[in-house]
Amino acid sequence: MTVTYSLNVSKARLLGFAKLLLRWRGSIYKLLYREMIIFCGLYYSLSALYRYILTENQRTVFEKLAFYCEAFTNLIPLSFVLGFYVSIVVSRWWQQFMSLPWPDKPCMLISAYVHGRDERGRMIRRTLARYLSLLSVLTFQGVSTAVKKRFPTLDHLEEAGLMTKEERTVYDEIPVVHGKWWIPAQWFTALAMRARKEGRIKDDILLSNLMNEMHTFRGNCGMLFSYDWISIPLVYTQVVTLAIYTYFIASVMGRQYLDPDKRYPGYEVDLYIPIFTILQFFFYMGWLKVAEQLINPFGEDDDDFELNWCLDRNLVISFLIVDEMCQRHPRLIKDQYWDELEPQLPYTKSSFALRTQPHLGSAVNLDINPEEAEFVPMETILEEDGGQGNIYNSPPVSPSTELLYPGFPQPEKPTTPNIDETGSQSGMKVFPDFPGSRILNMLIGHSSSENVAQTPKKEGNFMPTFTLKTPCRKLRSSSMNDNLKNHQNEVNCDQQLGVGQQKSHGDSKWDVVGTTEERASLIIDIPAETNPPDGPTTFSEYLFTKVEGIEPIKTEENTVDEEKKTAVLEGQNDLSKDTIVDVGSDPDTPTEVRSPYEPLSSRESLAAYVESNQSTISSYTQLLGKQ
Repeated sequence: MTVTYSLNVSKARLLGFAKLLLRWRGSIYKLLYREMIIFCGLYYSLSALYRYILTENQRTVFEKLAFYCEAFTNLIPLSFVLGFYVSIVVSRWWQQFMSLPWPDKPCMLISAYVHGRDERGRMIRRTLARYLSLLSVLTFQGVSTAVKKRFPTLDHLEEAGLMTKEERTVYDEIPVVHGKWWIPAQWFTALAMRARKEGRIKDDILLSNLMNEMHTFRGNCGMLFSYDWISIPLVYTQVVTLAIYTYFIASVMGRQYLDPDKRYPGYEVDLYIPIFTILQFFFYMGWLKVAEQLINPFGEDDDDFELNWCLDRNLVISFLIVDEMCQRHPRLIKDQYWDELEPQLPYTKSSFALRTQPHLGSAVNLDINPEEAEFVPMETILEEDGGQGNIYNSPPVSPSTELLYPGFPQPEKPTTPNIDETGSQSGMKVFPDFPGSRILNMLIGHSSSENVAQTPKKEGNFMPTFTLKTPCRKLRSSSMNDNLKNHQNEVNCDQQLGVGQQKSHGDSKWDVVGTTEERASLIIDIPAETNPPDGPTTFSEYLFTKVEGIEPIKTEENTVDEEKKTAVLEGQNDLSKDTIVDVGSDPDTPTEVRSPYEPLSSRESLAAYVESNQSTISSYTQLLGKQ
């Protein structure tokens, strides 16, 4: 079982991690205490031999050997070798977790795509979900010792209900020597194709989406086999292990405290407990133990993956999604934020202090000098015709600065040659009577503009000014009232100016597009509380009923047979409720209660909209007729 401590480190505080040092399960103490006992035993054995047993000459030899071992330990690049190895192991460990197959998404697609409320439809959905669980069990059985102990053979899978007798017979008859864990994926594919041929999967696009999710599920199972097959090269593991053990074997001799009376450099202090040597052993050997535990997370260590729990959870969730919850959801009702444009979730007293403002950008609070915040007028651009050398004045691309900023200092405008009445530019003809004057004028940079249409200059401001308004919070009800007012204004304009002609309303102009018959077919959504019981059902009827003396236009499309409408509505009364028998009452008198689920048939949902007359009745009756 994985040891989690996320809640203990949810916030940084004094000695936050230090409080985790007292845990035993999943701790470094549990992994390292055996090696620590062996190391300390060897160290104190050599220390006792040096202090109490050896003679003076033997102590001299012991001291020379201690100097040699201390110098040897400095030659091993332990931090580099061990750090790189542990980094690879941790990365591989997380990738193996990300490769675990989860059936939630494919089961949701099965529930959505495979239709049919009969027994066969339910059997197909449950079988597809069971094939996913069988595929994961066969995969875990090959890579995990914990799952292998739970399901040692196929007989255990058959007895557990993950495989039927017929499936066991077919599985055993397949002559494959390279492993048969992938066979449930093939069964899944064949059954999905059969469901498509039977029409339970509506089209090939849905089948393709379902098959893609199954391939992802099967790919994750294959990745687990790949991680189990291809390990970190053995030579790298051996190098790291030899480096660690050799280093600390040498440290047992090299870190001994020698006689301080002999004045050896670095041995002025004599202690019975090698504090920093024990800490060094704890760090490096603990680092190696971390890699040893994470290199195969499918075992039985404290931080290994609980694959048996995953199998139990996936089986329950799979059957729940494809069977009990298949195409069912709670009844649709209006949420409590129905009329709010800016809903806000509440805060409790303990969480109110955590409320923060949204990030609107780092430059939102930047102060700009008001004098520098004014728009700069755009200068008139002079354009020249490369072929003829004519000069034209292009209109400015921004509003006139005289209108936007009265009193703003205006730059000097470039002057252009005057244009005479004949359309030629004055001052351009240097030699008007000289033969070949046109060619000469062209050579000196001027040309005649005869027979060239001049662009009339537009006067006045052709772009309206604009103002920024701060949005205010409004409810949807107020928006609906504004829409009704706009409709009333349009009706008044329609009454005064007629249909199909251009109208002016305020400062803007708008056109009524289409003929009267085309307008009659436009559908609008009118609130139920503002629409009379027998009121208009089209845009034209809604407008013309507001105009005195104009009758609504009746067309064949929006004319509905009242008897047919009544028959359709009466036929849906049986679907609006689910009938159950009250346990405490008489069994002969069933009690009708309202089901908390939305009806499976769309007839009940559409009948309410037909009764409220919120859209064209003919469109919904057509939908009801197709059910």
